[in-house]
Amino acid sequence: MAERAVIQAAPRTVLGKKVKLLRQKGILPANVYGPAVPSQAVEVDAREFARNIKATGLRSMFELNVAGEPAPRYVIIRGLSRQGGTGDISHVDFFQVDPTRPITANVPLRLVGESPAVRDLAGVLLPALDLVSVRCLPLDIPSTIEVDVAMLKSFDTSMTVGDIKAPEGVEILTDPAVTVATVSPPRLRLAVAEDADAGAPADAD
Repeated sequence: MAERAVIQAAPRTVLGKKVKLLRQKGILPANVYGPAVPSQAVEVDAREFARNIKATGLRSMFELNVAGEPAPRYVIIRGLSRQGGTGDISHVDFFQVDPTRPITANVPLRLVGESPAVRDLAGVLLPALDLVSVRCLPLDIPSTIEVDVAMLKSFDTSMTVGDIKAPEGVEILTDPAVTVATVSPPRLRLAVAEDADAGAPADAD
């Protein structure tokens, strides 16, 4: 089970236009809802929330601890409002998931290892995909999926989604044919090849 970022929350009694007063105090208004879960108004510390999403990303699952409740809620961010559309976060909608039912989610890829085409042939690693769609139980959603680039041994080799080894209990839904990474030849080699082509004699008619 991946470690979850924890957000502390409290039930919110300030509603409507009065939430402006909360924001002035550094408190972020939010709502929690989900299947068979009554919508509940809560509030979180704005700075704590900003730190969490900066560290883990908006697509992560969070453990939401609401004051007075005996157990944490497992939530994902389903809606995010910003002041003026692009400014500071002004409101968050948390979607509470059922830990016993599989869901789909997007998970970042992290390239690891060393490509022989980069190490031995001075090639340049070219990532082509940042995220994959997965299906699994909510608490099994990995924070990232590691992709070993050791199979990229030449410039003619490409790594696809089908080459990724998914963690146990996780099904990757993204098309297996989609390219994840390739290695391009070094620029010097490309320049030499272009010069050679330019200097080659034209074929006789």
